[in-house]
Amino acid sequence: MSADIPTAVAAIRLGVQALRAHALADTADHQDLAEVLAALYDDRHDRRDGSVLGLLSALITDLGIRIGDQIDEGAAETVDEAAGYVQDAAGSRLERARALLTAPPTEG
Repeated sequence: MSADIPTAVAAIRLGVQALRAHALADTADHQDLAEVLAALYDDRHDRRDGSVLGLLSALITDLGIRIGDQIDEGAAETVDEAAGYVQDAAGSRLERARALLTAPPTEG
């Protein structure tokens, strides 16, 4: 394994730990939680490539393209499906939760 891969994973781990610390701090409120959800996935203002899941989905998509070009189209389709699950299934659910956290309280 290339030495760059463990370094990249360590950087991601540090980033995730920082997001976790922000969201789970003793003083964290609904806005702090919404901010972390937006960092994970935010489809507002075309920020998909700036979110954690958007970046992860883009990487998985690129891997699928490379696999399809060089190795196996069937495996590439499976990898592409995984990218879709990250972006669409997980992302849309996180976006819904973020919207609920930031919605004005309803009266009644």
